[in-house]
Amino acid sequence: MNNRLTIRKFLKVFDCIRSNGDKQDHKYHLGEIHAWHDYDGYTCWLGYKDVTVTLMFHSSLKIEYDKASNYSDFIKQCLLLTDNNTSP
Repeated sequence: MNNRLTIRKFLKVFDCIRSNGDKQDHKYHLGEIHAWHDYDGYTCWLGYKDVTVTLMFHSSLKIEYDKASNYSDFIKQCLLLTDNNTSP
């Protein structure tokens, strides 16, 4: 499994969650992944358990997690969303 996704793929995941997920308290939820953004949309986040991906303006990203297994599960769910366009 490829444990690295491009910012383009993460943005696709963000858009999928925003388009198909349920909005609650300024966050969109689809399966176990949630997505949110700041007031101007220049910074977006994806979250799953202890995993947080920060998508920043100018195509930079930051990935934080405590457990590698959670990150691996997160990547699998992201790949499902981007490759098959199905919910996790």
